Amino acid sequence: MIARIVTCTVTPSKVSEFRTLLNNTLLPKIQSQHGFVENIEALDPNSGQFSSTTLWKNRSDVENYDNGVFPEIAAKMSPLLDGNPTVQTLPVENSSAHSVKAAAATAR
Repeated sequence: MIARIVTCTVTPSKVSEFRTLLNNTLLPKIQSQHGFVENIEALDPNSGQFSSTTLWKNRSDVENYDNGVFPEIAAKMSPLLDGNPTVQTLPVENSSAHSVKAAAATAR
């Protein structure tokens, strides 16, 4: 399993617009991608700090998402952000919800 972590700062005055775009347009598109497992998001409406961790079945699924849908999603988010998002892709080490343990993670 692979985690894709996106962090960014939403312009505080645009948090409401960002939430609407995210929940009504972007998340359904992301969740429909092959290999998508789950997403976890955190948002501080006062500072605009946002973090999204999506979980994917394997690295190939993440690469297909990065090269396919993500540029479109980033373009839609961009006008609502202060600066550019930071993206990291890491193998999942442990997940109690998905029964992933460190030994299993290193075997992938």
